[in-house]
Amino acid sequence: MSTILGKDEQKIKEATFTANLILFWLKADYMLTNKRVTGHTPNTLLGIIPLGKAQIAQPLKTIASVSSSTKFSFMRLLIGLVLVIAGFALITSFGIFLLLFGAINVLNCYTATFVITNNAGQSVGYEISILEKSKVVEFVNEVNTVIADL
Repeated sequence: MSTILGKDEQKIKEATFTANLILFWLKADYMLTNKRVTGHTPNTLLGIIPLGKAQIAQPLKTIASVSSSTKFSFMRLLIGLVLVIAGFALITSFGIFLLLFGAINVLNCYTATFVITNNAGQSVGYEISILEKSKVVEFVNEVNTVIADL
């Protein structure tokens, strides 16, 4: 990750997560310094088409809390199942695409999330692959430890 550090800023922890089970090569990178949390997460269209990155930079003094959780998206599961069934019904070349999009939605319906809440109560969540849950918890714990020491 190419984050430029400010004056008297030191890197404490750097973490790289897989943001999507299917697009495993797209990585979300985050860095914790003694002054801020910074990084980027990939943006995708329909969960499969990469479309750039979303940057974050949050000063530690404005962070009230950081939490991690797992999230199940019933809508992704439902849409995925409908597309898989439609894909099997139309087993032509178009049905293969429906089957593919449906399988991607089913596989990504369960995710790990870490949420940064600022001092005003506004929360921003970042979805990570469920396979990276332990790394997310470790990163969140490190951020909370640094915030507590401020």
